[in-house]
Amino acid sequence: MKIAIIHYDISMKTGAQRLVLGLGNALKNLGHEVAYFTAFYNPETSFEEFKSEKVLASGGRKTFFGMFRAMTAYRTSKKMMRYCLLKYKPDLFVFSSSYYLANIYKPSIIYCHHPERYLVKKGDSLRRILHLFIDRAEKRGFEGADVITCNSGFTLDAIKRAYSRNGIIAYPGVDVARFAYSESDEGFLLSVNRIMQDKNLELALDALTHIKKSGKTVSLVIAGTVQQGFESYVDTFKEKVRSKGLGKDVKILTNVPDRELLDLYRNCSVFLYTPTGEHYGFGPVEAMASGKPVIASKFGGPSETVLDGETGFILEDDPKAWSAKISLLMDNTSLRKKMGRKGRKRVEENYTWAAFQKSMAKAIDQIKAKANTT
Repeated sequence: MKIAIIHYDISMKTGAQRLVLGLGNALKNLGHEVAYFTAFYNPETSFEEFKSEKVLASGGRKTFFGMFRAMTAYRTSKKMMRYCLLKYKPDLFVFSSSYYLANIYKPSIIYCHHPERYLVKKGDSLRRILHLFIDRAEKRGFEGADVITCNSGFTLDAIKRAYSRNGIIAYPGVDVARFAYSESDEGFLLSVNRIMQDKNLELALDALTHIKKSGKTVSLVIAGTVQQGFESYVDTFKEKVRSKGLGKDVKILTNVPDRELLDLYRNCSVFLYTPTGEHYGFGPVEAMASGKPVIASKFGGPSETVLDGETGFILEDDPKAWSAKISLLMDNTSLRKKMGRKGRKRVEENYTWAAFQKSMAKAIDQIKAKANTT
């Protein structure tokens, strides 16, 4: 089949864009032709692999006077589809974003990172009101999509609650050759995330503060992409680092090249993953593939990928609890290595792109079965 993978913005190097590439590779390996429909693509800031792919980019606006991101995305997504369809006529649409269009362009598969309706914080009443029409459109998209796939059990539970639809869990994979197992250990903590408020990076700072009060010093490297529209937060976060007296202990690296990022994974001692309610989280799986123990939040996708007490620790968002487990691991080299070995094995058995491809093959089989009955 000719398949269009729809993802609103592939101009960054984050987990979502890595998934989109993996999705395309899986479908090509299954014998299909693939094109990527997007509004935003920049070869200089996107993953290198997109340069050799068929990428159709419509352009557009991301905000309206710096505001109304969701509504602007809704309008831009509609224009994106019209533009891309002039250049490519697919047999199947796979929506990795813009789920509210999956009932219009069919046959369709949704690959859901998380229902958009749950991305609006409960306390943000005005935003929730403005988001109502998008929520309704998204509901129609999920109800009308032929097949639902998603990135974790955490996300599947959200889909069931919101739309009473079941689906296939297709855990994103990791390139286990690229993220090679390593027992190199240079004595620092690592966190890899987009640097923005929702990633809860302050939890790591608070944990380090507790450790420092005990008379110990631990260094932390935060490596992350700066998302457009959130640039000011980087300065705000750096000021928080200084105000907590951690200026010498915390290094912040932005838009890190792939080779440098791999070196960080290879050489760190422990990986910290602070987001709460993260839908999947590539970071913990990449760290486990690299042979590193992981400390992550109890609420979200990492609670499925990280085995508590075996490949790392799954914790409540309590800085004291995090500082205790960080100290335990940093003081015990043999425990770090033991957890690192188990983490690598877990990734090899469960979170490869080959395993992901098998899950997506099931989704394609369901599409074919539906076509044969109509």
